[in-house]
Order: sequence, then structure tokens, then C-alpha cells
Amino acid sequence: MLLSVLSVAGCQPADPSLQPDEMLQAELGLTPRDVVHRVSLTGGETERADPAAVSIAPGAHVEFVTRDWLIHEVIFERDSVASAAWAFLERTDQTASPPLIDRDTRFVLSFEGAPPGRYPFRLEGNAAPGRGVIIVREPEIR
Repeated sequence: MLLSVLSVAGCQPADPSLQPDEMLQAELGLTPRDVVHRVSLTGGETERADPAAVSIAPGAHVEFVTRDWLIHEVIFERDSVASAAWAFLERTDQTASPPLIDRDTRFVLSFEGAPPGRYPFRLEGNAAPGRGVIIVREPEIR
């Protein structure tokens, strides 16, 4: 009985809020088994990411969503990212978002095949620059 519970738990994210919504499933081909961490982008005096730090398992996705009508851009800085991580971002064409100009605009990153480590990013837009980081954890040993 315990074995079947573990196998079912391994098929779905532990937290249902981490499942991709219908739009991500339709547009990107994600399934309910995929994991999507959401980061809200807002402005004000400074650009803000909420949460500012996200720790993810290898293979997860990170979705940035604008929550206001200000312009936001997510930019990974080459000098702040380890060389293997930067090579991954370049190879997957994920070094920066396009300008996100409308409320609820999304920018989704896939960390499938990403090396573990820190992926610091800068937020640019209408306000003073902000910062955040995505941390790809080491793979779990089973």
C-alpha cells in the first residue's frame, strides 16, 4: 500500500498550486505532472519579484507574471551566473525576457537540463532596478 502511495505522489507535484494552468498546458505542452513556480512582478519605487528567491528542483519551470500595468524585464547577468549556468541559459535562449508590457503577461523559463546553482537576475522597467535569484537544487538521489 505504501509503495502505491509513493508512486502516485511521484507523478504529481506535492503542492497543487505548482501545477501548470490550462493555458500553460495548451500553449507549452506542459502536463499536470510538471512543476511551475510563480513569481509576481510589480513596480513602485523599485522593481520587485515576489518571491525574490525561488528554490526549484531540476526540470522545474519558473513563470514570471506581471501584476500591474508597468513595463518589466527579467535579465540574467552574465557576470553573476556560473559559466555552466550561463551556457545553459544561452543554449535555451533564456538570458532575458522580452519587455513584459501588459498586466498578466507571462515569461516562462524551463530548467530542464539546467545545471544546479544560483541564477541571479535583475529586474528592469519603470522603477529602479530590482533583483532576485532562482536556485536550482542538486538532483535528489533515490
